[in-house]
Amino acid sequence: MILRPWRIYTDFSKSGVDMTDDDTEVTDSLLQLIIQQFMLHEVEHHSLQAGASSANNPVMPAAHGLIDIYKCLHQGEFGVGHTIGHPEGFKQRLFQEMARGPAHDPIREPAVENISLDGGMLRINLRAVRSLYAENLEGAVEDLGRVCIASAEISQGSSENFFLTLDQFKKLNQEGQIVLAGHVFAFPPAMVEDFLIEVRELMRRIRQVPVFSHSETYRRLNHPSYRVAERSVLKASPLEVLLEKRP
Repeated sequence: MILRPWRIYTDFSKSGVDMTDDDTEVTDSLLQLIIQQFMLHEVEHHSLQAGASSANNPVMPAAHGLIDIYKCLHQGEFGVGHTIGHPEGFKQRLFQEMARGPAHDPIREPAVENISLDGGMLRINLRAVRSLYAENLEGAVEDLGRVCIASAEISQGSSENFFLTLDQFKKLNQEGQIVLAGHVFAFPPAMVEDFLIEVRELMRRIRQVPVFSHSETYRRLNHPSYRVAERSVLKASPLEVLLEKRP
């Protein structure tokens, strides 16, 4: 596999998660984060048979590629800054995406989902926002745009912590600890090792942490439509009500 970055992100700041404080707590948080992602975007794409799988005979993820796990963890560590660019252009793209209307039923989807180890970073479902604002599309774009732009102003991200988190994921995957619905979900360990080697090599070449798009499979099966924002900023906005919504 040859990795090509969608964009690149330079990090100059430090994360709010100290990987040296309590490795067990960090590992547990990461495990719960991955399990949540699989609950929301993976299990529905399987016809799981009765009987538990094992680390020696795991279920291969069908709707996630490794690049989708990477993207989730990257967003959780570095936040939203690299997606903003020019604020007016950002809002215009947001308007265009929201104007296309929902591809899924927003009532059955989470309005927000956690993507960080400390719970501070969220994906905000655009279909849920559109449903909340009914016909007031301009108001929805204005309010969500403010949330995203304010989130981008919050410095966040440490490449050291990010790669430590990736290594923790590799360990969880290899040890068969990602268990859901009585089944172990895991990528082949050699695939994970090769992926991380390529990512590190790419980072050495471009001297920046790469950013990737979702895999084609993830887009086809899950129809992602979201923006990333800080929980604290969302809570201080008119969109705070989204935090109370459940699928």
